[in-house]
Amino acid sequence: MDLNQIIKIIFASIFTFLIIGSLSSISNSIFLEKVIDNLSSVSAAKLSKLREEFFNAQSSIDENKKILTHTVVGRKELLATITKQETILDELSYLSSAEAASEHLQKLNNNLKSEEEKLSHSVMGRKDLKKKIEQIKSEISSFKKIMPSSDDILLANAVVEETKPEDKKVVVVEKPRLTFEEELVLASVDAGLKLSKKCTACHSLKSGGPNGVGPTLWNIVNAQKANIDGYSYSKALLSIGGNWTVQDLDMWLKSPKKYAPGNKMSFAGLRKIKDRANMIAFLNSISDEPIPNNGLN
Repeated sequence: MDLNQIIKIIFASIFTFLIIGSLSSISNSIFLEKVIDNLSSVSAAKLSKLREEFFNAQSSIDENKKILTHTVVGRKELLATITKQETILDELSYLSSAEAASEHLQKLNNNLKSEEEKLSHSVMGRKDLKKKIEQIKSEISSFKKIMPSSDDILLANAVVEETKPEDKKVVVVEKPRLTFEEELVLASVDAGLKLSKKCTACHSLKSGGPNGVGPTLWNIVNAQKANIDGYSYSKALLSIGGNWTVQDLDMWLKSPKKYAPGNKMSFAGLRKIKDRANMIAFLNSISDEPIPNNGLN
């Protein structure tokens, strides 16, 4: 084999390696982009779920603690629920305010900086470090999207203060108050569903659901009072008699203590007529045969 052939073989080999290297680099780049996109979507979904858990625990823990002070049956389960909610609030405390969110974001940025410094001095394990860095970056990006910073809130307040008119009298025209019957005609089952979260610690809202601290509420509208099988009612409620008409439910939901003094229910009541109407509309919907017009004649 002469020198010219050897040179040709060497150049052909170099060219081949360059082509393979370029294709490998492009392939790795495409793969890395897909990984980053996937990590971002996972981080966003994870943070959104954590935020939902935090606010659900925050909105119901105080009510559960009030119920606990008057609860005998199911006390152990309710206490376990409160303990779990306290753990969630403690672990996710960085979601409680803009200041806490800012501190958490600073920790993520510090963690990112630390991992990037490791990468700059590492030879082994670089692939795992790169993946970890991209994970942290995606968490930072997702966290910024779901939580406002302190600067955002300060800026929003500043804009409000700048645009707030001075010494301008505003005439407020009060809307005419609707009667209970009028509110019931306009009642929203969805709004009642949200309010029903106050009930779930003590009552089952499902068909065939068991009695708990309080009796099941399925089929409750127009049902006979104090007549759910397997539940021990107070003498105060047993003595009233009759059916749970929408008017009776309105008075009961307004103040259980005033409606049946001495009953076992610890719920303080719903002050607003609209809330009571929405709750009754929802209670009417959880029935084998919902009553037309929400029970209005």
